[in-house]
Amino acid sequence: MTTNTIIHTLDVEDLTPAAFAPFGELLAVRERPTFDLPTKTLHRFDWSTDSETIVQIIAFKPLPLIVGAVERHWHVTESRMHIGGSPAVVVVAPPSDAPPSPSDLRAFRIDRQGFMFKTGTWHSLNAYPEGSEPSEFLFLSDRATQSELFDNPTPNPVRSSIHRFETGIAIRPPA
Repeated sequence: MTTNTIIHTLDVEDLTPAAFAPFGELLAVRERPTFDLPTKTLHRFDWSTDSETIVQIIAFKPLPLIVGAVERHWHVTESRMHIGGSPAVVVVAPPSDAPPSPSDLRAFRIDRQGFMFKTGTWHSLNAYPEGSEPSEFLFLSDRATQSELFDNPTPNPVRSSIHRFETGIAIRPPA
């Protein structure tokens, strides 16, 4: 990948339920709870995996605001909750059989919010902190996918697809 040549620039959007709907859903209190009990309300989300669940905390370090690759996962509705540090930007594209083009990508600002990707949603490999401090996320995934990508990396993963862009895609910093 050549990061010196920028062919597309993404503007950062606010993370709202409507804006994020093509890619997944926000992990937030809904208008109608799943259960409304005398002492609490409960909001459930349809998270799924075919492997053992894994919970991690990831601290994304500050990086240049250039996306070089995206990935998608076939067996888990990966979820992330921003829990500390700098707000961050996450880049996504809708689930599709073909790799996304730069014009398919959208960038969202995440600040103390959580989201769950639809199965197959393309997303940046990293979150991009806005400031000089890392962005910390509670990260819900599955052991088989994480093992294939990190513990025992394989050149041709079967649980995920990775697409590398020929040129860098710049993220315009939020105002």
